[in-house]
Amino acid sequence: MSQPTRWLWGVVPLALLWGTGNFVQDDAIQRDVAVRAERAVQAGAGAAPGAKPVTAQVEGRDVTIGGEVISADGAAKAMTQLRSEFGVRRALGGLSQVVAQKPYSWFVSRLPNVVTIGGFVPDLSVADANAAAAGAALPGLRIDDRQTVAFGAPEGFPAMTAAMIAALPQLASGRIALDDGRFCIEGKAASPEAFLALEAIGAKPPVAGYSAVPCGLEPPTISPYRWSATHEASGTVTLEGFVPDEATRKQILAALQDSFPSVAISDATKPGAGAPAAFLEKVKRAAAELARLRSGKAEISGDSYVLSGLGPANYAACQALRLQIAQLDGPDSVAQATIECPPAPPPEPAMPPLPEIPAPILHDVMPAPSEAPSSAPGGAAAPAADAAAPRPGASAPVARPAPLLPWTAQRLDDRLRLAGSVPNAAAREAILAQAGRLFGGLRIEDGMETAAGMTPAGDFAASAAYALEALSKLKQGSVSIRDNALSIAGEAADAAGWQALRGQLAGAVPSGLSLPAGPMTVTVRPYGLSLATDRGGARISGYLPDEAARAALHALVAESPLGGKLDDGTVILPGAPEGFAQAAATALTDLLRLDMGSATLTDRTVTLRGLTCRDLIRNEVETSAASGLPPGFTADVVVSPRQTGCVIDPPASCQNDLDGLTRQNPVLFAQGTAVVELDAVTERVIAEAAAILKKCPGSRVTIEGHANRDGERRGFDNLDLSQRRAQRVRDELVRRGIDAAQLEVKGFGAARPLLPYGDPQAREMNRRVQFTVAK
Repeated sequence: MSQPTRWLWGVVPLALLWGTGNFVQDDAIQRDVAVRAERAVQAGAGAAPGAKPVTAQVEGRDVTIGGEVISADGAAKAMTQLRSEFGVRRALGGLSQVVAQKPYSWFVSRLPNVVTIGGFVPDLSVADANAAAAGAALPGLRIDDRQTVAFGAPEGFPAMTAAMIAALPQLASGRIALDDGRFCIEGKAASPEAFLALEAIGAKPPVAGYSAVPCGLEPPTISPYRWSATHEASGTVTLEGFVPDEATRKQILAALQDSFPSVAISDATKPGAGAPAAFLEKVKRAAAELARLRSGKAEISGDSYVLSGLGPANYAACQALRLQIAQLDGPDSVAQATIECPPAPPPEPAMPPLPEIPAPILHDVMPAPSEAPSSAPGGAAAPAADAAAPRPGASAPVARPAPLLPWTAQRLDDRLRLAGSVPNAAAREAILAQAGRLFGGLRIEDGMETAAGMTPAGDFAASAAYALEALSKLKQGSVSIRDNALSIAGEAADAAGWQALRGQLAGAVPSGLSLPAGPMTVTVRPYGLSLATDRGGARISGYLPDEAARAALHALVAESPLGGKLDDGTVILPGAPEGFAQAAATALTDLLRLDMGSATLTDRTVTLRGLTCRDLIRNEVETSAASGLPPGFTADVVVSPRQTGCVIDPPASCQNDLDGLTRQNPVLFAQGTAVVELDAVTERVIAEAAAILKKCPGSRVTIEGHANRDGERRGFDNLDLSQRRAQRVRDELVRRGIDAAQLEVKGFGAARPLLPYGDPQAREMNRRVQFTVAK
C-alpha cells in the first residue's frame, strides 16, 4: 500500500541536488563543449597561422562558430564534424576562407637610437621572438615594434626574419626588408668587413627559397681615404687600403696587370666610400710610375699622392724619370716623389791640347807659276782660266735657302708624326731622342728637314722637347712652333692630364719660346659626370665646367628631402660640351624624384637607371629624358618598379592612393584661365584626397601644381598659374579638416610634363595637381 507522505519528503532533497548540480556544472559543460568544438574544427579544416582564430560560443547545447580556415572545403568538413560532436545540438555561424596577404612584407630598420620592426608575421610568438632578438642584437637601443599578424607567410619566414635581425648590427644605419621571397638590404655598412658580410648574405641567402634584389647598400665612408701599391724587390706587388666598388677594383687590377704583366699581384684592399676626386686616374698613374722603379711604393691618402723607391739602375735614365715626374706634376700638384738614383758616373778625362802645327813650306818643291800672256797670238782665245771668268755685267749665281716650315708634332692613335724645319742635324737628333723617351710605345714618323740659315731665338731643341713634353700629356693632338711661338691643340684623357699640362705651361719655359695667349684649346674627352641618390644622400663626382654649374647642383639637393646630405667630389674643368651644365641639372632633378638611382653624363650622352614605387614619377622621368635635355644630347633611361619597401608603411599606402587619384583625374582645372576656379571634377578629387590624407595625419605632403605649356609663347605665366592651383587645393584641403602645417605647395609650371609635348593626351595629362608624401 502506497504511503506518499513517507517518500515525498525524499524527492525534495533529490530535486535540490539535481538543480544545484546543473547550476554548478553548466559553465564547465559549456567550456567543455566549446573546447571540443574548436578541436573538431581544427581537425577538419587544419590550422592557418596568421588567420583569424577559430572561436566557439556555447549556449546550452547550441554552438556558434566563427573564424578563418585555409580552404572552403575544409570549412565544410569542419562544420560537418562539429555537428556530429557529442553534446552539440545545433552548429550555427560559419567559417570563412582566409585570404593570404600579398605582398607579405616585413622590415627591420636601424637609426642611431631606435630599431623599428614592422610588417606582417604569422603569429604573435614570431613577433615576440623578433623583438627579443632585436633587443639582444643591439642592446641599449629602443625597440619600436609595429608588427601585425597576417596569413600568408612564405615558407621559412620566421627563420628568415631571425637571420635578418642577426645581420642588422652590420649596418650603421639602414633597413632590411622582405617582400614574399625577396629581400633587400640598404643603408651604410658599419665597417668594410660588415659590408662584405652583408654582400655575402645577398649572394647566398641564409634560408632556401629567398633571393636578394639590388638595393642601396654602401660601404662605410673612409677619411682620410687611403690606397697603396708596394712593388717588392722579389717581384710581387701588394695592394692595400680601400676601393669604392667592385668595378673600380677590377679596373685597378687590370691597370696593374698591364704595368706588371709577369708579376704576382696580392690584393688586400677593402670596400670603402669617400674616394677622392679622380681616384681611378691617380691609381692608374701610380701603377704606370711604380712599374718604372726597380722597387718602391705608391700611396694615395686623401688628395695626397706619394711615390717612393729605387729608380732605374742607369743614372741618366733615373734622372730623366725624376725630371719627367716633376714636370708632370705642375705647381698645383699634390704628388711627392722620392726616387733614389745610383751615384753619378765619374767624368770622362779631358783630351790634352795638340801642339801647334806650322804651315807647310812648299816653295822649294813646287814650280813658280808662269805669268799668263795678255792675249794669244793671232787673236786666239784667252786661257781657260780667263774663259771661266764671268762676263762683264753678269752676276754670279746666288744659292737660295729652302723655305722655313713650321715645326709640328702630331700624336695619333698608333704613331707620332714629326714634320717641319729644324736648324741643324744635332737639333734633329735631340728631338728624335726626346720623342723616343716620351712616346716609346708609338711608331715615330720623321718628316723633319734641316734648314740652313735657320736662326731660332733660343735653343730650338729645348723648345721642341718642351713641346713634346706637353704633347705627351694628351691622348691625341698636336703641337707646333712657328716664329718661336708654341701652339697646342687636342684632347686630354682625364683631369690629371689636363692639370698636368696646365702645370707645365705655368712653369719654366725655354728661352726664346713664347706660349699661346688666352685659355687653353685643350679639352678633356670623355667629359664625364656621375650622379647617385638614395635615402642616405646624394653623391656627385667627375667634371663640371664652372662654379655656377656646381652651385646649381648644390641648390637642387638643398631643396630636396636630401638637403644637407651631399657628397661632392667634382673637379672644375673647362671644355665641357655646350649644354652640359643644363643636362647635369636635368639628370639630378630626375634622380631626386626617384627612390634611388644613378646617372652618368659622358660628353653628350646621359645614362640613367633608377627605382621608384610611383608609376607617375617613372613617366615624369622618362618624359624628361626624352624632351627635357639640351639640343644635341641623347638619353638612355630605364626606371623600374621598386621590388621592396613600397607598401609597408602608411605613408607609402597614402602615396599609392593619391597617385591613383591623380591618374584617374588628370585634369583638375579649367584650361586657359589666369583665375583658378574649382570645377566639379576638382571638387570631387579634393574631397577624395582629403579622405586619403586623414589616414596618415603625421606625414608631410607637398601639393605640386603642373601646367601644359599652352600660352607660353604669348607670355602667359604657367609657373604662377601652377603655384596658384596648388595653393587653391591646399586651401580646400585645410577647409576639409587637413592640418595646414602638414601641407606645402610648389608650382612647376610646364617643367615636368607627364607626357611629351606633341602627344595627343599631353594637354590633359600635363595639366594636373599631384601629391608627394614625404618618406
